[in-house]
Amino acid sequence: MKKLLLCLFIPGMISTSLFAQSIKTDRLVYEWSNMKNMVVNSAKAMPEEYYSQVPAEGLRSFEDQIKHITTSNRFFVGYLAGVDNEKANANTMQNVKGKAAVIKDLEQSFDFVIKTLPTIKGYDEQIDMFGQKLTRTEALMLTEHHLQREQGKITIYMRLKAVAPAKSTSWLL
Repeated sequence: MKKLLLCLFIPGMISTSLFAQSIKTDRLVYEWSNMKNMVVNSAKAMPEEYYSQVPAEGLRSFEDQIKHITTSNRFFVGYLAGVDNEKANANTMQNVKGKAAVIKDLEQSFDFVIKTLPTIKGYDEQIDMFGQKLTRTEALMLTEHHLQREQGKITIYMRLKAVAPAKSTSWLL
């Protein structure tokens, strides 16, 4: 009986410890620095005259799409770290206008993410996000997925105006 219990207990402990391994924050910072490079340089490549472009009724302008990325960066990572960015995000939506200001705000949002990621603790802990129980790791994965989807949208906006988006950089350390 003891052998049976050990056979059941030990694999469970091993798998639990494998899943509970901590996130390497230096890797996260590297990945988010690459994403910053790609998104910011894409925003810089789009001529200012196209910032007000709306590709179809019901969609955001290019400028508003960039501002959506900016506010999402602050919201999601702030949520994971327990930082309230509501005022900064309201300022972005109400007061940040024009290519130079939008890009500066976008860069600051990525700088916030890069600075904040190493301070987040308990990546394996469950949190409530939009009514769902997720680990902080899962929530961060959703955050990255959201950013990549939104970058895809700005790529389409740029291609519609025959502007090449920024190239991605290496994803490997």
